[in-house]
Amino acid sequence: MRYTELLESMSFSAGHKSKESGYWKSDTDSGDYYNDDFYKDPDKYDGDDDESALNPNYKPELDLTLSNASMREVFHELGYPTDLEDRAPFPVDEFIARTTQWLQKHLGKLSPEQPTQVAKTPHGATMISGGRPEGYFNRVIKQMNQIARTGKQNGATHVWAS
Repeated sequence: MRYTELLESMSFSAGHKSKESGYWKSDTDSGDYYNDDFYKDPDKYDGDDDESALNPNYKPELDLTLSNASMREVFHELGYPTDLEDRAPFPVDEFIARTTQWLQKHLGKLSPEQPTQVAKTPHGATMISGGRPEGYFNRVIKQMNQIARTGKQNGATHVWAS
């Protein structure tokens, strides 16, 4: 595993290709976590716990960002290729069907916990994998399924991680 796979992140989204620009456009915008005033003057707020800084229109259920390595693991679990940067987006209907099938197959069966692992090499880097709690894949795949369904309702034709 490359070091950047642990540090960099990918967001999951559902959307369509814009006829005007030819670029993919998300149909599942979660909005900003903080309100507009926070970005204008963050010093007037009392740290991250200041609820007045939060955007009441933020939709956390549409916001899914994982490390590159974690996103690849989830796509691998679903049977998709993991070279996500080199792949075209996946059709939304296929993705909904595949994630629904995975969730049905795992009803009442939580994905197993993966313990933290430490890989230490003499005179080299120490790599620590944070592990995964029990049910991690169930939770993430359920959220991806919901994002895909919401996107489809909003006009999405495909899903992607970038």
